Amino acid sequence: MMTIEELLNDAHKSARHKGFGIIGNVIFQNGKPKPDVIRRKCPCIVLSQALIENIANMLFGDFNEPMLRLVFEELAAVPSDVVSTSYGAFVAVISSGRVVTWGRAGYGGDSSAVAEQLVSGVVRVVATQGAFAALKEGGRVETWGSPRNGGDSSQVAGELASGVVEVVATSWAFAAVTEGGRVVTWGDARWGGDSSAVAGEVASGVVRVVATDYAFAAVMECGRVVTWGGAECGGDSRRVAGELASGVVKVVARRYMFAALTDGGRVVTWGVRAGRDSSAVEGRLESGVVDVVSTAHAFAAVISGGRVVTWGEAGSGGDSSEVAGALASGVVRVVATGSAFAALTEGGRVVTWGNPHCGGDSSRVAGVLSGMFGYMMMWKRAEYGGDAWNSWDISRGRVATELGSGVVEVVAVSYKRFVARKKYGQIIEWGG
Repeated sequence: MMTIEELLNDAHKSARHKGFGIIGNVIFQNGKPKPDVIRRKCPCIVLSQALIENIANMLFGDFNEPMLRLVFEELAAVPSDVVSTSYGAFVAVISSGRVVTWGRAGYGGDSSAVAEQLVSGVVRVVATQGAFAALKEGGRVETWGSPRNGGDSSQVAGELASGVVEVVATSWAFAAVTEGGRVVTWGDARWGGDSSAVAGEVASGVVRVVATDYAFAAVMECGRVVTWGGAECGGDSRRVAGELASGVVKVVARRYMFAALTDGGRVVTWGVRAGRDSSAVEGRLESGVVDVVSTAHAFAAVISGGRVVTWGEAGSGGDSSEVAGALASGVVRVVATGSAFAALTEGGRVVTWGNPHCGGDSSRVAGVLSGMFGYMMMWKRAEYGGDAWNSWDISRGRVATELGSGVVEVVAVSYKRFVARKKYGQIIEWGG
């Protein structure tokens, strides 16, 4: 029989919402351009807390695992997300799968041309600098916004009518992966919208596509990596072609470069400054790496035994010297916001570093969590209603007793914010 914790974790693995909260509604008041986004707890967390709080009743009652599994799976299918373009347009996917848009009309704020298709059933929305693409149940893709940025997908409309399982974006183009592993691209040809040069290679067998700001990388079933788009930003991988010919199990990206993890535990990098900015740790990336994670400007690799190695821009997590001792062993997972990392250790401790305004500083989460399940605390930048005191050492903060042990999961819920869940459902949130 599975435990409540295991049921919850299984549900979250396939959840369409982010972290432990969803968007209940978006309300426009007096026609103001920026609406109120009404948030509420993710239903999986609410249900799990209710079950745990009534554990006595469950122990002496009917613990119907198959029924609970169905309930968790249904609740985990509730989508929610907020996506924006660089040019001031916003999209919210609310709990019914409906899309609400606002902001600059020409860059995605006006979705009236596809409004009927966005009433329900939207699973996910992704954005370039000036356009959106919505993936719906059944695999249909709807696009709107600046045609130059991928808002016009009419030339590939037939291929996007059904069967799409993933949509990825650079700043200027989109790439969709179909059920058969085929890649379909549109948008600015220079920055990934034209994949004709590798069309034969990505016609089938693609399992995942990853993007920098200007290039795409497709991971094939055989472990080979195929790239296209801006050459200097990862679209040209000829320098490391031999190392990407097979055995790649994961590819991650930052703004201008890629990093691939092979089945032999080696990390291969290419793109802007690829050789120079990983050279200092190159010897530690030759073998034994079990995972690689990236912020927008830095990477973190988890080595066998739980050691963490970082490189890239110091302020975005590339410099972990302040917490080096805590990252020397025992780390089981690392997650990232846009400019900070959080590591979860075997003992349930959380260690953070990087940009303090993006979650790298968790030292000022105030107070002590109450015994109530799901009690939430938050630290933010001063201009967002919080305290921007700049100490990056988690051990000195009053939250040390909370993130020092007992944490079972850490997720990045936005570009600037982390959420940690402790055993029995306690929630801690920090970042910008």
